[in-house]
Amino acid sequence: MDFEQVTQKDKPMFPKRSVSFLLVCVFVLTACTGQPTVTPTTPTTQPTSLTDAILTATAAAFIPGPTGTAAPSIPAPTVTAVPSATTAPVSPGLPDISALIYLDDRSTPAALMLSYFNAINKRSYLQAYSYYTHYAALGTLDEFSNGYSETKSVSVVFGNISSEGAAGSIYYTVPMVLNATTTANIQQKFAACYVLRLPQPGNYGAPPITPLHIERGTAQSIPLTTLDSAALSFACPSPDFPTGPNGSPAAVETLTDLSPANYIDNRSDAVALMSSYLNSINRQEYVRAFSYWQTPVSTYDAFATGYATTASITAQFGTVTPDAGAGQVYYSLPVALKSTMTDGSLKTYVGCYVMHLAQPGFQGTVPFQPLGITNATVNLVDNSVDVTSLLATACP
Repeated sequence: MDFEQVTQKDKPMFPKRSVSFLLVCVFVLTACTGQPTVTPTTPTTQPTSLTDAILTATAAAFIPGPTGTAAPSIPAPTVTAVPSATTAPVSPGLPDISALIYLDDRSTPAALMLSYFNAINKRSYLQAYSYYTHYAALGTLDEFSNGYSETKSVSVVFGNISSEGAAGSIYYTVPMVLNATTTANIQQKFAACYVLRLPQPGNYGAPPITPLHIERGTAQSIPLTTLDSAALSFACPSPDFPTGPNGSPAAVETLTDLSPANYIDNRSDAVALMSSYLNSINRQEYVRAFSYWQTPVSTYDAFATGYATTASITAQFGTVTPDAGAGQVYYSLPVALKSTMTDGSLKTYVGCYVMHLAQPGFQGTVPFQPLGITNATVNLVDNSVDVTSLLATACP
C-alpha cells in the first residue's frame, strides 16, 4: 500500500458489538448454592449472589457444533505459558488485572477473560458488557452494572483451556476460579466456566467484524477452603461445555511477533493497537485491519485493494505521547515501516499515527468505543535512511 496516501482526520467509526449471554453478572457476589466459608466477623446475610444471576441467565442451551470437526485454521499464537491452576490467584506470566491497569485484549481466551475482570475491577461496566454478543440474555447495561454494585474486586485462576472448531468459528472452554471481595469485605470463591467464540477473521469479506467474545458462562459458589485444582475439575461439566481432547495452559500473545503465525487483537495501548493493525495486514485479515480505524481511510474495498501488493510489514516504534483532557485521551505514535512487496521490492515509510480513546469509565452508552486510529501521516523515504533519527520528529 502507498502509505503516503494515508492521511485522514474525521469522526470516529466504531463497529457495533453486541453482548452475549449469561454469566456476565458473574459478579454480583453472594450466596447461591452453598455459602462460602467466612470469618467469624463476617455477617451471615450476604447480598444477592452473582451465581443466582448467572444460573438464571444460563437457562438457554448452547450448541457448539459437532465434536470431531476440523482443527481451527488460526495458527496457535506465540504465547507465554503460565503455571498450573493450583498456583496462587495472581499467576506469574499473566498481566495484572487490578484497577490501576487498563486491559482491552482479545488475542487469546485468557487475555479476553483478564480484560473482562480488569474492567469489572475498574468499574468500567460498559467495557465488560461489550465482551459479550447477546445483550438480551444479560439485561440492560444498567441491570448488568447493578449486578456488580457490591463487588469490590476479583482475582482469577485459570485451568487448562480447550478449543474446538465448528462452522467457521473456534469455541474455547475456559475453566476458572474466581476469588471475589465484596464491598463489605466478604471473601467469596466461585468455580466458573466460560465459553468463548472467535469467528474466523479471515472469512470476513466486508465490515463489520465480530472479534473473540464471551458466549456464555456459569459460576457456583464454593467454600473458601476448596483447593483450586478441585474447583477447576468440576467447573466445566460435560456435556454442557464444548471440550477438545487437549487443553492448554492460560497464556497471552507476544506483541513483538507481527508475523502471520501469531494472532494479535489488543487495544490496551497505542503500541498494542498498532501491533494488532500490522499483524492483521500480515495475516491478510483486512476487515480486521479496517476495524481498528475510528475514521476509515477510505471505503473498505479501496482499503483492502491498497494492501493487495503488500507481502509483509515489519515495524519500529518511537515514543508514545499521550494528550489527555475532558474525558478523552489521544496518543501520538511515531512508526517506521518496512514493507516487502509481492514483487520482492522493499519500501520504507516513516510517519505518525494518532489514536483516540474516550475514557472507559466515562462511557455509558452502547456500543463501547475502544482505542482506535483516528488519522495517520506517513511518508515514503529512502530504504537506506536511518529511521531512528526520523522517528524523533515524526509526530509534531
